[in-house]
Amino acid sequence: MIQHAVMWKLVDLTDAERFTAIARFGTELRALVGVVPGLVSMAVTSDVREIDSNFDVALISLHESRDALAIYQSHPEHVSVATWWGSLVAQRGAVDSEV
Repeated sequence: MIQHAVMWKLVDLTDAERFTAIARFGTELRALVGVVPGLVSMAVTSDVREIDSNFDVALISLHESRDALAIYQSHPEHVSVATWWGSLVAQRGAVDSEV
């Protein structure tokens, strides 16, 4: 199994814009479970402490294999979410690990 962990710091948004974007992002990504082959689970969460140095949003997904992660990353449904989300991102960090 491969765990894919990603964190994003967002561009400046109003609180309402931030809330709406994160909610949509989480809903659309969680909907990929059962659609993308090899995607086992998906969790999306947002920062509650609102400290400037913290990232705003985190994702942890579990994939059956490295190949399954590659399929996820290039899957049209994932690419669609990543495309609109990318315009909101100021900084990104990721770690892929075997679990």
